[in-house]
Amino acid sequence: MNYNEIESQVSLAKKGNSESLTALLLQFKPYIFKVSKSFHIKNYDEYDLVQIGYIALIHAVEKYIEGSNSFSSYVYTAIKNAMKYTARSNKKHSSNLSINASIDGQSSIDFTELLQSNDNLENDYLEHEKTLEFRRIISNLKPDEFELIFFVYYNNFSLTDYAAKKGISYSKIIRKKNFILEKLGSKL
Repeated sequence: MNYNEIESQVSLAKKGNSESLTALLLQFKPYIFKVSKSFHIKNYDEYDLVQIGYIALIHAVEKYIEGSNSFSSYVYTAIKNAMKYTARSNKKHSSNLSINASIDGQSSIDFTELLQSNDNLENDYLEHEKTLEFRRIISNLKPDEFELIFFVYYNNFSLTDYAAKKGISYSKIIRKKNFILEKLGSKL
């Protein structure tokens, strides 16, 4: 998109047009992924940082004053600042106590010996890996497929409303949704 198209989409998105917001999310998606890969924040994976980038973009749309400067430069700064803020906030927790430290500072008994858990770490890890893989697969969908998933599953649009919005028959939307879900299922 060129400057005028982006400014037009921002103006529509500020008025509540979710299709324009989706277009902006898709436009800045490569930049958000690029920035998220350049930050390494403890306890955050790449997809957490991507979500922070998307949230920063949505906030930038809401706060942007039209005509003040270009939205692109404004959103680039907003996304980087959100990542930096997250890193600074995470830095505050760097002096946390280790569970491997001894209880009284002298004995060989540590906190891990006092902990009991019914959690299954292997299952938790496998679920986490499945979630990461699913996020990666969704991020690689075609823009029209991503839009359908985004509207229906994230914005709680009904398929009827989405079909009417796109001017497509309901049955065609159902087939498209089923195709996307089969595609996602086969890649998992």
